[in-house]
Amino acid sequence: MQDLLGLCGKSAVVIGAGRGAGRGIALLFARAGMHVAALDLDAASAAETAAQVEAQGVRGIGLRADASVRAELEAAVASAREQLGPLRVGVNNVGNFGSHASSPVLEQDWDFWQTAIERNLKTTFHGSRAVAHAMLRDRVEGAIVNIASLSGLRGSPNLAPYGAVKAGVMQFTQSLALELAPHRIRVNCVGPAAIDGPTLRESLSPASIAQRIATVPLGRIAQAEDVAGAVLLLASDLAGFVTGQTLMCDGGLSCTTQRPRLAPGEAAPR
Repeated sequence: MQDLLGLCGKSAVVIGAGRGAGRGIALLFARAGMHVAALDLDAASAAETAAQVEAQGVRGIGLRADASVRAELEAAVASAREQLGPLRVGVNNVGNFGSHASSPVLEQDWDFWQTAIERNLKTTFHGSRAVAHAMLRDRVEGAIVNIASLSGLRGSPNLAPYGAVKAGVMQFTQSLALELAPHRIRVNCVGPAAIDGPTLRESLSPASIAQRIATVPLGRIAQAEDVAGAVLLLASDLAGFVTGQTLMCDGGLSCTTQRPRLAPGEAAPR
């Protein structure tokens, strides 16, 4: 059977693969026949993802790395390349705003903004740079996929720092795509809204989650597998002439005037 995606037997590194959407991406890559390095701040979670990858009949390795620390991330990406061979795909899935609760701009201090930058824009920069260098070294025509958010495309009341840095991820995706295009390395982005999973359930009340579901035209919030499918598409040969784009994976929410609002004091993942 023809390898329609062009990924079977190739290697990928997923940064932030310990749980949720990151784990979903790693497992779908494995189903597509890819060998996967799962990187995460939590070593045990990375190892568990790697074990689930190997259960699909491909190679999986779990590596601990803090994506906000350049040296750690570069070392982990180098280890992934050494163990799995040239990297065909890299995914930057690290992003949150720490312990900061949602709040109006006039009540925020710079620490909220700095944390958002450190955990979203800085991690995407470090990950993209490390993976791109590996691809250039091996002369691989690869694909980098970043994860942004609907918050970066539309106004984000009470969550301005997060929205601003996710908009930065989208713009960074475009700039890097143009710089790497001569090397046949594509750079794209997926923009989810809320993603069901442990982080969402730990952050929002059932009433808040229900309110979010009510705003989505498709009548539900995203599952990890939904985001993984969008990432797989952009990573594959099916999107071989697509670069510098952000694919919204939000059930149609960005096409509407509906906006689930975070009340001050709440927190949310993406």
